[in-house]
Amino acid sequence: MPAAQRREFISADGVRLSYLIADNSQGQGPLLVFCHGFPGLAYSWRHQLAAAAESGYRAVALDMRGYGESDAPEAVADYSLKHIGSDLLSLLVELNAEEAVFAGHDFGAAVAWYMALAAPKQVRGLMVLSVPYDCDYYGRHGAGGGAQERPTQQFARIARSQFLHAHYFQVPGVAEAELDDQCAVFLRRIFWALSAKGDLLSAFHAGGSGAGYLNVLPPIATPLPWSWLDQRDFAIYADAYCQRGFRGALNWYRVADINWDINRRFVNDFIEVPVCFIAGAQDPVLVMSGDTALGFMRDRVSDLRDCVIIPDAGHWVQQEQPELVNEIMLRFLASLK
Repeated sequence: MPAAQRREFISADGVRLSYLIADNSQGQGPLLVFCHGFPGLAYSWRHQLAAAAESGYRAVALDMRGYGESDAPEAVADYSLKHIGSDLLSLLVELNAEEAVFAGHDFGAAVAWYMALAAPKQVRGLMVLSVPYDCDYYGRHGAGGGAQERPTQQFARIARSQFLHAHYFQVPGVAEAELDDQCAVFLRRIFWALSAKGDLLSAFHAGGSGAGYLNVLPPIATPLPWSWLDQRDFAIYADAYCQRGFRGALNWYRVADINWDINRRFVNDFIEVPVCFIAGAQDPVLVMSGDTALGFMRDRVSDLRDCVIIPDAGHWVQQEQPELVNEIMLRFLASLK
């Protein structure tokens, strides 16, 4: 990891959090905070950390709570957006910063959107990857309307007719029993399935509610190394997950109903801070978000400075197409000065 150091701090509720920081500014540059999703790590932002530091930013990538070298609290409720938002505000205090640009991917995107709603004075701007704006990660599908079911009710209804990972992950211990036992196999297959050359969506029609994730994930067509992930990169993920298991990471799915309630007060709100949105053209999350998702985001984000769909990239867009993502990121950051 060029020019990055490993550090840690204690969040407001006593959780120890680990992060990577790349800083060529001697602590004087503006702060840029990267938030990963599932199954990611701070390492998922390795290309962006270096580029941002070279441009004068203090670039920080967290191992979010439950992941990597950060603590994994026992209680599911400790993974709510309020707790994660508090982690990020604690990081600002730790680094003596009044505000930051927040970059989020996957679940980290949900965190970034939440920060702009719940703590806009601490948000200089957002760079959001993969997940268009809605008031929830799984979404009420528009301000004041759309789905009225709680997320777990939606998951259970869908899972009656097909496999749905979000439903499979809900009961503590079930997914852990499968994934912890075959950690490296799962990581290889989920990384492939979510990439531009993979086919995650086929998994949801490959089995019923009684299937395990490895029963339905499509096979890998090309063994490692891939153009965006080599054996050394993969080993960093495998070491992190295979040593500690998936419980903390899976708890991010298990707070769906809690986050639904937290976000209730934001259903009619606009995002007012400057935003850059990036997604891979082959990202299944973008497909699952629906045809109207980008239009809703454009309507509800007042200062959407960029919305770029990158070809030949799937869900891991910042790793699959790092040069293009970095170019877009630096252009957006320059617009904030």
